[in-house]
Amino acid sequence: MKPLNLDNRPCSPISSNCVIWQGPDIPCIKLCTGDTISDVIFKLATELCTIMDTLDIKNYDLSCFNLAACPPADFQALIQFLIEQICSSESIATTRSSPVSISNCPDCVVTVASCFIVGSQSTMQLVDYVLMIGNRICSIITDITQLQNQIDNINIRVTALEDAVPPSFTLPSISTGCLGPYMSGTPASATIDLVLNAMLNNATIGYCQLIGATGLPSEITSAVLSQCIFDTSVSLEFSPATFEAAYAGSWVQAGDLNSAADAINNIWISICDIYNYVSGLVLATSVVDAGVGTAVTSATVGTVTTYTVSTLSFTWVGQSVLPNIPKLTPGWGTGRLCDGANIIMTNVLYNEDSGYNPTLGIWSCPTTGMYRLDFVISLTAPSPDGWLDAVPGMIIAGLTTPTACDFYVVNNFTPNVISKHATISGSATTYMVAGNEVCLKIANLTNIDYVSTAGDSVKMSIERVR
Repeated sequence: MKPLNLDNRPCSPISSNCVIWQGPDIPCIKLCTGDTISDVIFKLATELCTIMDTLDIKNYDLSCFNLAACPPADFQALIQFLIEQICSSESIATTRSSPVSISNCPDCVVTVASCFIVGSQSTMQLVDYVLMIGNRICSIITDITQLQNQIDNINIRVTALEDAVPPSFTLPSISTGCLGPYMSGTPASATIDLVLNAMLNNATIGYCQLIGATGLPSEITSAVLSQCIFDTSVSLEFSPATFEAAYAGSWVQAGDLNSAADAINNIWISICDIYNYVSGLVLATSVVDAGVGTAVTSATVGTVTTYTVSTLSFTWVGQSVLPNIPKLTPGWGTGRLCDGANIIMTNVLYNEDSGYNPTLGIWSCPTTGMYRLDFVISLTAPSPDGWLDAVPGMIIAGLTTPTACDFYVVNNFTPNVISKHATISGSATTYMVAGNEVCLKIANLTNIDYVSTAGDSVKMSIERVR
């Protein structure tokens, strides 16, 4: 069908699918604001066909009236015919709560159809009922006329849209950016469909390839939440401080930990914390410096370097013949190791200018570091029958400070009644600061004065190990 206003220049023809209904919603025909004109016309046409079918007089069977004349020609005539039949009928069956006298009809009460019930009022005078039906029919006829006019106007517009030349569209071009090198011809710009295709499906940098490499967002989130170092975990480098305290401002706490970036931030902090701590323990001590009296050689296999300290590692070694050691009375202040005499080394095997005082028997630490302290004392019982008269005493020996009576290493010998000889030894590795002093003391807490015996000896060595 051609529109009445076919010549609608200068308007440009457009598809009915591109025009929308901007009028109000019409619930009875399910028409909504925003529907396309195609949908509007379809709904209106469907409703019109339904109404026209309802109003078609041929769809009603009037054979029960035995009409001698021609039946009603249209719906309006049909309604009028029914009104006249109701008014003239005296035997029509109706549903009502009590019998109604029809002798006064049309001035009689009848039960109305459900669509005419107002509130709880379901009956009314026949004349009023017929008048209401007539008014309702007139209203319907008016509405049908208006709908027909609207449909006619819509048909005109639809025809114009159908006859219009379909519009053509040109896809815009955009910059390919980092995608350009991965697209055919390496273009600086391309239409948006080609850019999107590369962005999604390129086998190297496409989104689908990225998802395959990084995992789904749910998998990334699960990995982020699988941490094993927590806010309250103790930092190795700043112990006993926790990570959230030691790295406040940069550490992402659990309540804010949501993204892979947050997780990587905490992972690097943890790795650097471990590295700094371990490097302080390992890397700082991985080189052994040689010094006076020591020689260091190294051998590297792969990434492992082994350092070997030569036979010059003894900083100081001395030995001596034991002097006479009179007995002490056991007891606080009189029979302690501190109350014994310093043993003076008379035969120094190696003295690295260590500050050893041969008069006082005191060795002074020359350099801060780790030292191994050793002593060995060999004794012979003064009595030819052994230590018989010494029981239950003992002999104590050890390396101490000269004045404060601080012990580096101490050992003792409890004589057996028939023992002829006794050996006391001790060893310790300790950290010493330059200037620390060490002396060897022996306290005789037996009942026998020890007398120096040929062959008895004492040896003390101090070795710097680091």
